[in-house]
Amino acid sequence: MMSTNKSNHFYIDECNVDFFKSSVILNSNRTGGIIQRENFVLLAAYGFYIGYKTDFSESKNKGLDSFVMNQLTDDELAILYAIAIADSEDVEIVNDDVRVANIAMEYANTGINVLRDLEKKSQLNNQIKKFQIEIQDAIKESSSSN
Repeated sequence: MMSTNKSNHFYIDECNVDFFKSSVILNSNRTGGIIQRENFVLLAAYGFYIGYKTDFSESKNKGLDSFVMNQLTDDELAILYAIAIADSEDVEIVNDDVRVANIAMEYANTGINVLRDLEKKSQLNNQIKKFQIEIQDAIKESSSSN
């Protein structure tokens, strides 16, 4: 279901704003030079690669208004236009920035959801590994004290 708010602005779904700003992967030292716009394009491409669009759970204007179409580089536009053409099977979609933006946002929403799940699993795995090390250390300590 498309939002009734028509705009060529790119938004992050309201429920994903905090994660988008605090993601370990999106905001690491390695991605220090990457700005929100580039992360958005990357996440849209990843969502498209997965092949699934996620509708917005809230009105788009309640989310993070990241940037507008005219702030994109030519390369970023080419990626989003390619995604929109493949998704819509309509070359003429490049003349409709609102539709291109809506498609990109739905794919980026998927990318954000997948990334959030990956980060949660990674943190869980790290906690399990820490717990395993603590148990192993406790066993070694108890064996050496006997």
